[in-house]
Amino acid sequence: MKEEITAGGKEFVFAMIWAAFMYFFCWIIMSLFSSYAFLGGIIAVVVFAVYGFFILTHYTARFTYSLNGSVLRINRMIGKRNKEMEINCADIEGVYYGYKPMSFPKRCISMRMSIINKKRSLYMEYRDKNGELCGIVIEPSEKLRKKIIKQKDKGRNDD
Repeated sequence: MKEEITAGGKEFVFAMIWAAFMYFFCWIIMSLFSSYAFLGGIIAVVVFAVYGFFILTHYTARFTYSLNGSVLRINRMIGKRNKEMEINCADIEGVYYGYKPMSFPKRCISMRMSIINKKRSLYMEYRDKNGELCGIVIEPSEKLRKKIIKQKDKGRNDD
């Protein structure tokens, strides 16, 4: 099973609203401290650089999730750059839907479209090739999510 997720018009509108809000906020900061307008300009550039990074890595990306047998492949494509992960479903330790548990690994890979909303996110803990516990966050459809959990349970029962 394979599915592809990209951002749509709704995400674009939210991104523009947030950009306008941040532009207005930076303008107020620069107006209040007119003697330090240069410092406010630097802060504005940093704020928009960070915001641009999140927009680029989430809203302009194309995510592809594919489940072949017991191997889950997750691909994030931004322009011509790819980041791909391959996880064996038998290596998945825990699956959490809609919330991030307190015990979730601190350094996790985000392969999902939304930035703030976590209600469609699937948090997975898995063991990598070195045996270390890692985490990844994706936004699969309901059908793919059930297949991932089924393959995880099937892989656990086979051991």
